[in-house]
Amino acid sequence: MIAVNFKSPALQSLAAALALFLPGPGCSPAPPGPAPATDSTTKQDAQGMVWRVSGGKTPFFLAGSFHLLRTSDYPLPASYETAWRESSHLVLEIPPGDAQQPGIAASIQNLTRLKSGTLPEHIGPATWQDLTEWAKETSYPMAALEKQTPWMAGLTVAVATSAQLGFKTEYGIERHFTTRLAGSGKTADGLETTLGQLQLFQQISPQQQEAMLRQALTEAQTMAGKATTLANAWRHGDTSTLHATMAGSFHDFPEIKKLLLDDRNAAWLPRLEALLQGDQPTMVLVGAGHLCGPGSLIDLLQAKGYRCVPMKPEAVPAPLKKAA
Repeated sequence: MIAVNFKSPALQSLAAALALFLPGPGCSPAPPGPAPATDSTTKQDAQGMVWRVSGGKTPFFLAGSFHLLRTSDYPLPASYETAWRESSHLVLEIPPGDAQQPGIAASIQNLTRLKSGTLPEHIGPATWQDLTEWAKETSYPMAALEKQTPWMAGLTVAVATSAQLGFKTEYGIERHFTTRLAGSGKTADGLETTLGQLQLFQQISPQQQEAMLRQALTEAQTMAGKATTLANAWRHGDTSTLHATMAGSFHDFPEIKKLLLDDRNAAWLPRLEALLQGDQPTMVLVGAGHLCGPGSLIDLLQAKGYRCVPMKPEAVPAPLKKAA
């Protein structure tokens, strides 16, 4: 079954945007957490997932993100700090502040809420019973779930369960670097929009949406171990483990893999190629799942003849420079 927590980069990035609109226990949004520490004297042996991409006029850094992290995951591997320091422009999946634009909350509500009826009318009795039990165990308000689409309810379960384990969007890598934009003199934009991502899920059949919700409920019981394993794989640049997990997640849902991963990677590729012909040293930050295995952005760039060199923790790369 398709996972809806740490195995799907599309759902992770949506979580980063939608968590602002998800009620917590008692319907009170959680306040923003403190900025993660950036002590560069520890955890510097980790490789992370950052590549230096070259073969055009101006190389750029391509970095893999986890959209939900713990405070203990900081400081980030040194490769991320190098990419940030050497870049004057930041490209994210979703532009900074996109989810806070005027009218966006109403649009999100329109896309994530059922047009008619309530959730128990759109899913099976067993799924509804399991969701009810999960809400009772976590003190999550059922009223907030009853009008959600099945896929949004699955995302809600994933985000809320992750938060209980300490994995939160306010500690995610996007939030970390977006916060540092202020006063840095760096510019930023995005590859797509919050609403564009949401509209992808409208293409998923009701049966598959319920399967996503059931998987979220199942994995809520074992998320702690899996999330830690995957976060450690990301930190140490273990793309094999990440790819194997992704492949297992999408094994029975090739059409969803195509929609959420393959099609988006292909759509982003021209933008990345344009960066190579531009003038700005850039750090591109996308979900780590987009950088693993066949069909990944790394795979697509290399197939085009570009050079993608993973940054090692012991290496001190030279600043990005244009080709002569």
